[in-house]
Order: sequence, then structure tokens, then C-alpha cells
Amino acid sequence: MSEFLKALWSEPWWTFDQQVASFWGHLYRGFNIFEGIVWVVFALVVFWRYLRRGQSFWEIVYAIAFLLFGLTDFREASTISAPLVLVKGIILILLLRLRHFVIKNCYTNAWY
Repeated sequence: MSEFLKALWSEPWWTFDQQVASFWGHLYRGFNIFEGIVWVVFALVVFWRYLRRGQSFWEIVYAIAFLLFGLTDFREASTISAPLVLVKGIILILLLRLRHFVIKNCYTNAWY
């Protein structure tokens, strides 16, 4: 059992290989690249909002969290592993907490 857990944690679950990738492999890779671009755009929008309004330093942290999440999607486009999934989960929780905090404390009159 410990060998299984060791392999589960240390070995990639999936790796993109251009030579043998199926249609779904290419689609999954393309979707992750697209998704990474979207998260980076969100980071830029949040940072731009900070530059315009400058409500709180936490907006910069929020933008960095979006950027990091986007970078994990770029990584996911080529390989998936347990550490990557764990990091993505941690960043996602951080994003949700930061969203709540920033909206509650910096944009109390916002419609979102």
C-alpha cells in the first residue's frame, strides 16, 4: 500500500505527449492553456483596478493569487500530479477567501 501512495504522490498522473495524444488530450491541453490565459487576464484586471482605486494592499495579493492559479493551469496543460492538484486547491481556497475579504472590506457598495 505504501508503494501505491508513494507512486500516487510522486509520479505524474498524466503527461501530454504530442506524438500519442488523442483528440481529448489535445482538447484538454488547449482548454488549460485558454483557462490559464483567462486567469492571467483576471489578475491584470484586479491589478488595474488597484492602480485606479488603490483601496487596499490585499488587492495586489488577490491579483497575485489569480496569476498563480493561471500559472498552474499552464503547468496542467503539460502534466498533472498530486502536488499540482494540492497547490491548485490551496490557491483556489486562497482566491475565494481573498475575494470575500476584498469585496467586504474594500468595495462595500459593489454589486458583486
